[in-house]
Amino acid sequence: MVLGDISFLSFLYALILILLIALLIYAFYFYQVHIRIYCYVLGLPAPAFKIKIDRNFLIPMSDGTLLTSDVFRPKKEERFPVIILRTPYGKDNRDHTYPEIASVFASQGYVVIIQDVRGRYGSEGDYTPFINEERDGKDTLAFIQEQSFCSGSMALFGFSYLGSSAWLAAPAQISGLKTMIPMFCCQNAYTGWFDKGVPYLKDIIYWLSKHQGRHEGDVTHEEVDLTIMQLPVLQFDKRLQGGMETFKTWMSHLQPDEYWKAISVSHRREKIIIPILYVAGWFDRFLNNTIEDFLEAKRLSKTTLHQASKLIIGPWSHQPSLHFPGINYGYKALFRNQMKYFLKWFDFYLKDNSSVDLGSFMVRYFMMGKNEWREGDSWPPSDSRAKILYLTSGGKANTFFGDGSLSFEPVKLSGKDSFTYDPENPCPSIGNNMIYGNRTEGPRNQRSLYERQDVLFYASSKMQSDFEIAGPVTLVLYVSSSAMDTDFVGKLIDIHPGGDSHFLLSGYVRMRFLDSVRATHGIERGKIYRVEISLGHIAHAFLKNHRMGLEITSSDFPNHGRNLNTGGSNEGDTNEIKAYQTVHHGGIYSSFIEIPYLEPKAQEPSKKRAFKAFFESLFSTKSL
Repeated sequence: MVLGDISFLSFLYALILILLIALLIYAFYFYQVHIRIYCYVLGLPAPAFKIKIDRNFLIPMSDGTLLTSDVFRPKKEERFPVIILRTPYGKDNRDHTYPEIASVFASQGYVVIIQDVRGRYGSEGDYTPFINEERDGKDTLAFIQEQSFCSGSMALFGFSYLGSSAWLAAPAQISGLKTMIPMFCCQNAYTGWFDKGVPYLKDIIYWLSKHQGRHEGDVTHEEVDLTIMQLPVLQFDKRLQGGMETFKTWMSHLQPDEYWKAISVSHRREKIIIPILYVAGWFDRFLNNTIEDFLEAKRLSKTTLHQASKLIIGPWSHQPSLHFPGINYGYKALFRNQMKYFLKWFDFYLKDNSSVDLGSFMVRYFMMGKNEWREGDSWPPSDSRAKILYLTSGGKANTFFGDGSLSFEPVKLSGKDSFTYDPENPCPSIGNNMIYGNRTEGPRNQRSLYERQDVLFYASSKMQSDFEIAGPVTLVLYVSSSAMDTDFVGKLIDIHPGGDSHFLLSGYVRMRFLDSVRATHGIERGKIYRVEISLGHIAHAFLKNHRMGLEITSSDFPNHGRNLNTGGSNEGDTNEIKAYQTVHHGGIYSSFIEIPYLEPKAQEPSKKRAFKAFFESLFSTKSL
């Protein structure tokens, strides 16, 4: 009986072992098939290599701190080019899809390293946003360059903070660093978090509260929204946990100073001499900074390699896979389609594959409205021309149903429109370029703002034909206020024939920073000031029968922190007052908006365009 039990147990153990081995074999081959499917969906070549993953690979920093990484590489003992991603969001974070991206690139003959930055998740040390990324990025590159799996060619790659960490490491000029693809980020940390002295309040508080400690916090959008309406803002830690130390530091550096300079590279652009593929979205926080970085780098570039840099701009928000209700840009607009070009870029610069065609363009951009990609050798396009539309009204431009209009002809008759801005009831950020907009970002419908008395609306007549713009948009206003300090906001919108209107871009000015963000002073009550507001860059076609619209108000909350109108500290004070605002137009105070107009070109037949649009819509992801 005992022998029989032993035999049965042995059989059972053997069966379990066999099943485990079978399961492991199945998992391995399933994972390889999974990678093959990813490659197919992304339009990439079939995997050239099976891959293996070295988990928790330790990389020493110059001060002895160990940073943990996952190494994805071909299952073949050879030297391969290396792509490095440095993240504060967890190297195993499936929400960011980096493990999948790493697997795909590894199957194409690359070693891909995903590293937890100092003080986050498995890495040693203490985490303070951006502070250690220059040194640690440099140390990581130097260490990887000497490893047996590295061919000697490396690249930096990543979105958002990962892109910023790449920028901070780039000026070190490690010989093996051949290129980089920074996406949805910028070289200047200050302009990433402040709009000419005004904090991007919700993004700052949400991000710091969620990502300040070693692991991700569980703060919700609802908690943050409730918190930032309460004053003083500087005491948000009494309502939320985490992020307070960094927040107070940032709020004590409202102007660009040495603190921000130490965690930026915009003043060291000349040290970055490698070809760079810049990637941005029309509705991303870092769009205008990315364009500025690209154009300035081109101007400063002294090498043929750096002149080879390119810029891609698509119809994306900071979450590039996000789709927008009521707007369908088509299959060609999907961000995942860019992965094919990213692989080509790496093949050309890391594998020295000169047969790869990267195209002759300098800028590739998506023309919204027409929903098509365009290419050019400059930005803005060389054929764009400035056109001016003047604001005018009968004095009742309040609400969407008022009498405000935009005219291509100068307005001789002087006029004005007024509204009351109440900090206790700020105009909400419907349509914006926020990082954490909680589905308010991008080209959102403006209907919920139509009846607000504190929003002035101005609209052109219906377009008689498609009207394209591409380049920077500038708003010039003549304004006065009853407050010692206040804000003005401008939004460009596309008004559709059915009455819906969708956000395109916006700009903001705080009057105390009117002369310079470094020179603050109050304003005289009732005095008329000329205000120039950059609305940023855009490529959009107002289609036939659409109208161009402009919204003007004094808040954009919670995207921007509220102005309390007192002239004191908007972050530290608890007092707030209403402000009576006036926008003057016509005559000597001709407020206007300047747009970059593109002359119309020959179009393909409308039936062919309609068929193409219908075909693409079949493959487009449904709006969320």
